[in-house]
Amino acid sequence: MTNENDSNTLKKIKKIHERIVITVGITMGLALSTYFFTYGMLIDRDATAMIWFQLITTVLFIFGLIFIKRLALVLTKLLLAANSECRQMLKGMTAADLEKA
Repeated sequence: MTNENDSNTLKKIKKIHERIVITVGITMGLALSTYFFTYGMLIDRDATAMIWFQLITTVLFIFGLIFIKRLALVLTKLLLAANSECRQMLKGMTAADLEKA
């Protein structure tokens, strides 16, 4: 019975993790696409502060996309902190552990 519960808990964790990866990835991709198409407009308006904002957040988004699975695992841990079964399984889990399971 415990193996079945552990299996169900692991499936729940993986499902939530995958949804977070997809949601964060799409959100960052849309933001980067928007930045690409508004960059010329900001140059024409001489909006230096917005250009710097876009530059800094672009670098952060790229690092976020590189480490998206780790970022999603942190968000999954925060989201499932109230669930005691999930909390115990997530305690020492890494992103590589989710890929293996």
